[in-house]
Amino acid sequence: MSEEQLGQLKELTDSLLNLQRAPSQLMIFYHLLETGKTMTVKELSGELDLTPKATERAVAKLLEKGLIQRNKFRERTYMCDSRKILLSLLAVTAELYRDYEKRTK
Repeated sequence: MSEEQLGQLKELTDSLLNLQRAPSQLMIFYHLLETGKTMTVKELSGELDLTPKATERAVAKLLEKGLIQRNKFRERTYMCDSRKILLSLLAVTAELYRDYEKRTK
C-alpha cells in the first residue's frame, strides 16, 4: 500500500471518528452501513425520522468526507462501501499496533 493510499485511509478514519459530533451524519452513515442498501434522501429521511433538508445536508457532508458514495446505477441514491471502511480501520489499527510495539521494546 502506498503512502498516499495510507494517508487517504487515515483521513477517512479521522472523518469516521469525528462523526460523534454530527448526530444526523452518524445516523445516516450507520444506517447505510448496517442495511447495505442504496437509498435516496427521501428514503433515508423517512426511515430515520429526519427532515429532508437535514438529511440532504448530512448526506452532502458524508459525501464530502468520503464516507458514503453515489450509486452509479441508480440516480440520486447513496450507499456506504463497507469494504472501504473496514480497510481504513484495519490500516489504522495495524499502524497503531506498530507504534505500540516500538514503544514497548
